[in-house]
Amino acid sequence: MDVIEIDPRVCVRWQYADRNYFEFGDVDVLAEDIKRNGQITPVFVRPLKDNDKFKYEVIAGSRRLKACLGADIMMKAIVVDVPDIEAATIQIKENEQLGLSEYSRGMSFAKLKEDGKLTQDQLSDIAGCSRKKMQSLLCFAKVSKDIWNAVGNMSKVSARSAETILALYKKSDDHKKALIEIAEEIRKGAGSVRIERMINEILNGSFRDEEEEVIAGHNGNTIAVWRKGGIFFSKNINFNKQKLNKLLMEFFKDE
Repeated sequence: MDVIEIDPRVCVRWQYADRNYFEFGDVDVLAEDIKRNGQITPVFVRPLKDNDKFKYEVIAGSRRLKACLGADIMMKAIVVDVPDIEAATIQIKENEQLGLSEYSRGMSFAKLKEDGKLTQDQLSDIAGCSRKKMQSLLCFAKVSKDIWNAVGNMSKVSARSAETILALYKKSDDHKKALIEIAEEIRKGAGSVRIERMINEILNGSFRDEEEEVIAGHNGNTIAVWRKGGIFFSKNINFNKQKLNKLLMEFFKDE
């Protein structure tokens, strides 16, 4: 395959690109490296037809595209005019060597499946994983965006954890709220067993983290706890919310 130089400004990412923002790393460093040492690995692009703005779509090499755009330098590329299934294969095979997160892979696979580009079995074959593993990877796309937005960086979230999170999320709104509450632990890579245990503890009113402080009444019963996310009242406590709101407004009136 011939390597040519093209203007990155006439290129756009493939709509099924699987690298997420949190996995781009320091693109400025990459741009400086390309300017200093040259672009060692070309990107794979596919010709776009009937597009007035862009001439190619990048199917593998999003970081290199962004780096070349930022540095305003020409980009080395291999042009392949292939159908979606071959484009997906090129992308998946290249990213096997890059340690892409299971979240990024799962979301891309789900979009390819949802749009009818590839079946679940085809995705399993191309990715070289079991049907069960592919089923777990596809769970990422079924979880509420509110939960993933709270987690933020999904680089340490495994497909197995995503499967557990999906099962818990589907149970009730309280489960969803609890998952958002432990978003930081999920971001750190909490496994399935720990996630399920933390959710059960939250719903049972017995959850504790390392930095929480218990607020107890005169009888020793827990009224609420301070955590990183704020103050959380025990479900067994009944109180007048309007009265509490007034007290808080009075307390913070000078803030």
